[in-house]
Amino acid sequence: MTSPTMESKQQDKEAESASRRSRPTPPGRSQPAKLRTPATWYTLAAALAFLIIWPVGLFFSRIFDNGGSAFGRLFAIPNIGSTLLTTVLLAGGSTIIGAVLAVALSAAALRVPAGMKSFAALMPQIPLVIPPVAFVYGWIFISDPTVGYANTLLRGLPFLDGLKDGPIDIYTIPGIILFTGIEVTGMIFAFVYPRLLEINGSVEAAARIAGASTLRSFMTISFPLLRPGLIAGVVVAFLTGIGQFTAPLFLGTRENIKVISTEIFRLREDFPVDYPLTAALGLPLLIFGVTAILVQRRVVGDQRRYITSSTGRGITRKPSMGAAAFVIGYAVFVVGLPLLAIVLVAFSPFWDGNLANITFTLQNFVTVFEDPDVGQSISNSLIASSLAVAVVVPLGFITALALSGVIKAPRPVVKTLDFIFIAPLAVPRALLGMVIVFVFIRPPFSLYGSLALFVIGYAFIALPFALRSQYSSLIGVDKSLFEASRVSGASQLRMITTITLPIARRGIAAAVALAFVMLTNDFAVSVMVQAPGQQVMGTLLYQLGQEGAAPEVAVMSLIITFVTAAILTLTVRIGGGKQALESF
Repeated sequence: MTSPTMESKQQDKEAESASRRSRPTPPGRSQPAKLRTPATWYTLAAALAFLIIWPVGLFFSRIFDNGGSAFGRLFAIPNIGSTLLTTVLLAGGSTIIGAVLAVALSAAALRVPAGMKSFAALMPQIPLVIPPVAFVYGWIFISDPTVGYANTLLRGLPFLDGLKDGPIDIYTIPGIILFTGIEVTGMIFAFVYPRLLEINGSVEAAARIAGASTLRSFMTISFPLLRPGLIAGVVVAFLTGIGQFTAPLFLGTRENIKVISTEIFRLREDFPVDYPLTAALGLPLLIFGVTAILVQRRVVGDQRRYITSSTGRGITRKPSMGAAAFVIGYAVFVVGLPLLAIVLVAFSPFWDGNLANITFTLQNFVTVFEDPDVGQSISNSLIASSLAVAVVVPLGFITALALSGVIKAPRPVVKTLDFIFIAPLAVPRALLGMVIVFVFIRPPFSLYGSLALFVIGYAFIALPFALRSQYSSLIGVDKSLFEASRVSGASQLRMITTITLPIARRGIAAAVALAFVMLTNDFAVSVMVQAPGQQVMGTLLYQLGQEGAAPEVAVMSLIITFVTAAILTLTVRIGGGKQALESF
């Protein structure tokens, strides 16, 4: 989920070192079959297209059962127009908030003092690491109208002491939009910030020398060059918003706020499941998703058009304490407060919102760890995530070779693979879960109640991001390095193993880290494919919440956050430390 890298000096150094290890193939020695054989590429593209598109097509074909009667029943759903409008409003509002915050944070992160660079690059993306269910509970603990910590403190002020509830109410449409906007800010930042790092510093410097202000040089030079990263981030954020499930389910149910994804979940809970009606309900989301992806592809085009020369890359921007204050304030408000609220509830006997009456206890942790379902859910999450990553990351690497031009593939294949890998983003996760259930619990698969359903769903989730990180690590590398290897007589397989893999190491590590973070944190797909006795961490947390056990919910939230952070740290260290983290 990164933009194309231009860290040319370091990458070229690694590539040249790797190239020296690639020795020419002696004359007469047979070489391995070339990966660029057109038939091989067409076969790969056809197989992936079938595996990705076939389940979705099979599910939506149910709309036409009984002469398409599902459309008539769709319009009979109470307030369906209002539900669709709320869905679009949520997606649009959260995307606008996320885009504005992401660009502002990216610009500020470039201007913080040198010692804060890593902190400024990491903080906006921390909400991606915190599980969405845990994150939403953190904000509930703060902003619940009755016992939220913030509301309890505010009602202690002289001019608000007459209120019984509020004044903040997170269980509203603006509350859901704001929460989702904060969540997608990290996604857009992950696209925008690396792109800003790649933009030649001397270009902005020349504009300032010519008399342009810092703001004007940013808006007229850097901002237009952000186009591929910003548009990609906005599309991902909009698709996340249009299929948002966690926040509307947890925050909207209380006030009967409905979106399409929560209506799909309601239908999933009925027995027997009305699959034709579910497909008809999800069709607008699919149309929105496919349209957004096609618009992105048309607007951005070839990302190489936005690569700037690396000359002058060492130029630094003047540090700003205002930028540092903005990043720190954002980190405290968005990251610090929810985590603090979760910790307070986790160590409290009960949650009543009164900070003055808090007494600390470890009993909640004892209760949670004595539950055998906790260990089983952690094991299931890690196994399912590992298997999904083991499938999609190699596929993403092979596709990145073709898209970046490292290996020549037929142009139709390149376009097809590019669309196939981005296509799962067009299917909201709650809807994706329904697709998996419909297709794979039936013969010949009959996978109901098995961990394989989670693996299949997770593979769909991780597929787009497994490609982007690896593609970004290859697109900015000078292709003459690979040409030199081929001219020297090295086979394509040898070039890949001795040159391309070392160059792509950080991208691979970022892809693995991002995939694990997303999969261990997943809730929407998991809750759709779960069966009795088969839990993962997200579904167990939801179950505890349904039981009203707030302290146990807080403890489980901390467990999921710790597991996710540990996996992220491990994969980043293996992949190259700070540079892999910046790629992530």
